[in-house]
Amino acid sequence: MESTSTERFRNRDHLAINALWVGVHFQDAALMTILVPALLLVLAPANHLNVLAVLSTIAAIATAIVPPFAGALSDRSRRKGGDRRVQTAVILAIDTVALLVMAQVSTVFELTGAVVVATVALMSGSTVYQVLLPEIVPRPFWGTAASFRGGLTLVGTIVGLALAALLPARQALLADAAGVALSAATLFFVPASPPFVATVRSGAQVRDRWDFFVTLIGRAWVVLGMTLLNTYVLFFFHDVLGIYNASLNTGLVAGAALVGAVASSVAAGVYADRIDRRLLVCLSGLPMTLAALGFALFPDPRVIFIFAAMFGLGYGGVFSVGWALALDAVPELGDVARDLGIWSTLSNAPVVIAPALGAVIIAHGATPSDGYRWLFATASASFLLGSLTVLAVRNANGKKPA
Repeated sequence: MESTSTERFRNRDHLAINALWVGVHFQDAALMTILVPALLLVLAPANHLNVLAVLSTIAAIATAIVPPFAGALSDRSRRKGGDRRVQTAVILAIDTVALLVMAQVSTVFELTGAVVVATVALMSGSTVYQVLLPEIVPRPFWGTAASFRGGLTLVGTIVGLALAALLPARQALLADAAGVALSAATLFFVPASPPFVATVRSGAQVRDRWDFFVTLIGRAWVVLGMTLLNTYVLFFFHDVLGIYNASLNTGLVAGAALVGAVASSVAAGVYADRIDRRLLVCLSGLPMTLAALGFALFPDPRVIFIFAAMFGLGYGGVFSVGWALALDAVPELGDVARDLGIWSTLSNAPVVIAPALGAVIIAHGATPSDGYRWLFATASASFLLGSLTVLAVRNANGKKPA
């Protein structure tokens, strides 16, 4: 259950419990954005766009159905004395093997199987592990802990994208496998959850499920925009801008975005537990909206890095503070893994339809360039809707407004 200690949770404690996210996002950042598209340019050169849409949809469906089941099983084990750290370690071992296999595939069918196993394992491990935050961290420091998670996520993302951009895809997959395996070692530094108590604490409740659904709807809009961008950005460089080393340029643009994300994540860590989280998330979404619109209006390599940095300024706040806002909305911490799993599945549902939607949008453009303009404009609208939606949350920082 939730820790009730009111003592200060130290920065090194935040660091220990969030260090695993470096390895998780070491893999997650580049797998479907750079590595799989790069492999498809070799395995399916004549039809890479449609094959990526199908493969991404298959992986998304598999990923979408996992979190509630993984969370429910973890909660059941927890009530019987199970250790979420052990569960996470086993799942990460499966993920590591899948990445090693992916580095050796020679057909699209083999690639699809390895991608599904790796993404399902990563989603399962993330679902189980993220519950340790509300179980161990005192509630007054959830916002700070979420910002540490966001910052360390960015570290893993930067390293993962850099390796994907600089190394051949198969070598980068081997590096990803090593990164995931090494990150599992940080589990030794994570304290065990307090003994399970089968009671519901008033501090872990909300009056209704309104906030739960509002936060997941807001997140769903943002996820839709992110998936539209991430799935096709490499092909945008390759097919529209005619850049030979599309993997490198995708990594460089992502790196520019992460520079802005680091800055916003640090700022979020300072203010996440002090001011209204709804306002922080809403304001963070506006630079993402403007940046995606800039991609649509000015698809020029000379300015795209500026828009990428602007995008990052919003990204860091949306995904760190937004997760703390979701924790505030969880109805009961006794089934927190299940509830966060449901929240994750529903809010990430757009990843199932986004690849096909993006392919349709691009295909119906008068030219490939026009198709990508409409794709970026759609992403911009999604970010705006997600930013505005969170203002309807009733509980701010776990407290009902007067």
